[in-house]
Formats: sequence, C-alpha cells, structure tokens
Amino acid sequence: MNGVGRFSPNDDYNINNPNEIKSTYKKDDIDLEDISILYSTTKTEDKRTTFNETFSMLNEYDSKQGSQFLAGLKENKQELMSRLGITDEQYDTLACTALALASQETGMGEEKGYVGENTGIGSLARGVGKWFSTTFKGDSSASSGLTQMKIFDFMKSDSFPEEYKMILKDMGIQAKGISSNNLYKNPDKAAIATIVVLKSINDNYQNYTEMLRNEHDKLAQEIAETPEKRQELEDKGNELLDNILQIYKNAPDDQKVEIRNSFKMWLLAKNGSKTGDKVDKGYNEEENLNKLNSILSNNSENFEPITEEELHFIRYALTAEGKEMSPVEYMAYGWNKGTEGTGMQLDRTLADKVGTILYNPEDFDYDQFTTNVATLAEKYANQSVGENSLDIMNDALLDDFEW
Repeated sequence: MNGVGRFSPNDDYNINNPNEIKSTYKKDDIDLEDISILYSTTKTEDKRTTFNETFSMLNEYDSKQGSQFLAGLKENKQELMSRLGITDEQYDTLACTALALASQETGMGEEKGYVGENTGIGSLARGVGKWFSTTFKGDSSASSGLTQMKIFDFMKSDSFPEEYKMILKDMGIQAKGISSNNLYKNPDKAAIATIVVLKSINDNYQNYTEMLRNEHDKLAQEIAETPEKRQELEDKGNELLDNILQIYKNAPDDQKVEIRNSFKMWLLAKNGSKTGDKVDKGYNEEENLNKLNSILSNNSENFEPITEEELHFIRYALTAEGKEMSPVEYMAYGWNKGTEGTGMQLDRTLADKVGTILYNPEDFDYDQFTTNVATLAEKYANQSVGENSLDIMNDALLDDFEW
C-alpha cells in the first residue's frame, strides 16, 4: 500500500513530504470529527523503519476496517462519554490513542498476515494453537481486532471493573472463548472495546505515579540520610542520564538501538547479580552494566564507566516527581505491558521510561512501542489542532485526577 490516499478538503499536505498533514484548523481542543486520514502499513513491526517509509496515509473510506473503526469511535462517542463519566476532551484523547494503537498493532488492518490469521484455515489453525498454549502453557487468550486486544481475558478478569464489563456487554462486545470474539468481524465493536480498556488503564495512572513516589522514598532511605545528600544524589543521577543522552544523540542509528537496549536490560536485570551467577539468560546485572559501558565508551572519547552504585542514583532520579511517563505514554505502556503484576514492577516501568528518553522519533520498530503510539496519537490529533496536541491530550487526562 504505497503512496498517499485521498485527502479531506479540510486538510493540506507538504509538497516536499506528502506523508505530513498540515491541518488548517486553528483550535484549542481536539475534535474527533476533524480526523479523516488513517495511517496504514503493510509492514510487520520487525520490518518498519521511519514513519515515511513505513506508513501511508489513507482517506478513511479507503480502508474498510479502518473506516468502520473510526466510525465506531465517532458514532458511540456520546454513549461512551456518559457511561464512562468522561469529558469531550478526554474521549477525543482516548480516541486518538485508540487510532494510534490500530496503526501500530495492525497497520490499520493492512499489515501483512492480519487478514490471513483471522479468516479461513489461518483462523482455525490460530484457534487450535491458542487453545493448546492456554491449556498447557498458561498463556493468555488470542489478540483480536485492529488494536490486538485480549478481550476474553478482560471479560473474565476479576480485576477488570464489573461496570466496564457491563458496558462492553451492553454495547455488543462478544467474547465466547479464548479465540472466539467479534472484534475482527466488527471493527466498530473493537473501537468501543479499545476506548473502555484505555479508560481502565488511565484510571490506574495515579496508582502508577504513587508507586514511583513510594519507591523514591524507599531509595532515599537506602542511599542517603539527609535531604541535602539525597538532592546531591538525585542531581548525580540526572547528570548520568544527561551524559548518556548526549552520547546517544551523537551515536549512529544502529548504536542508538544498542545503547537503548543495553540500558533497559541493565535496569531489568536481577538486582545485585554478578558475572557467573545463575540467573536467566540476559538478566545478569554486572554483565549488562559491562555491555552498556562498552557501548557508551565506543561512542565517546571522554566517557567514564558507570559503577554499580550509580545505578541506584539513576533509579532515584527516574522516580523523582516529573520523571513519570505522561498519561498518553502510560496508556501505551499499559496496553503493551499491563498495569498489574509485572506491568507495575518498578524496573519494568523505568525501562520503558528510559525508552521514552532514548528514542529515535523517526524509528518505528517494536522496541519503541510506547513512543510509537504516543507519536501516532499526536499525528492523529494534529489533524484537528495543528500542533501541541500531545500537551492538550495529556492535560485532558490529568484533569481526571486530584493531585
């Protein structure tokens, strides 16, 4: 699916870069009705590169599944706003994020293999495989629809709010088994389900920020006794982060990936593990630290290797107020990693935060899922307000909490 689709008369485009929309709207708030261009790709996530080389822009009517998904977002807006207790601005933010997920997860239904695994023999084989993996390996249910939601798991989960399950049922969402639901055949239903689940993730945002604050306080007690010393160590952590960021910015693209991945794996490694310890492959802290230092040294003449102790300073800085993922980023993170159990483990959330600091905005590989979705959400919202839409979306979601 190459080239550019037809445009709405309300849109203009950059002649030098036809994949960049320049909205003619001058609004303070996002209006879902303004959105008519869908970002589509046939490339699987492991084949994606820059935005322009990955995504094509289609008029909403040039994508059958995408058109139905967008229509589902628009046509069910009033009922979902009422039942979820959200404002117009909050709904449109969730809708832009839902569209971003559809572009990221399945290329708006055009990704290679998406139709095949959901129809005919492909669907049957996938159902049998999923039954086996859930029965004997304890895996989760099948991902379904444009946003690849495990809807059966949500409908059966004790932790998913009952009122949200009722909304899904009342609005026609069906999940009869681990691989049997109506999200693929009815993209408008997938749109409804995506909004409800995104709202449930956003409900947890304050718990996420409180978890960071609690961990910040715990680290403070471990690394320093006085407020002055704690500030000194937080400053040290920020200095280390800034040094890594500067090296990252000047590194070649292939090295950017290495730096980002090795930094994240250092955070995810088993705390205190040393070379030779029996830990899961790839999760040895000392080995990952040595790898990170080696890659950073290769990209900087004056780099001083980071010590094991300094990881605590970095964690301390990353848990400080103002360092949390934004609400839109957190919704993308929660969609990908979950908001309970492992999804709320400190180092897992910090690793994703590092991914939002060390990222290539033009790179749409899977490793950057959180920033990919946030970037795509902003591109959808920009069709309405033209610029600064990410700030508008985050502010709308933050209004839901009392800080």
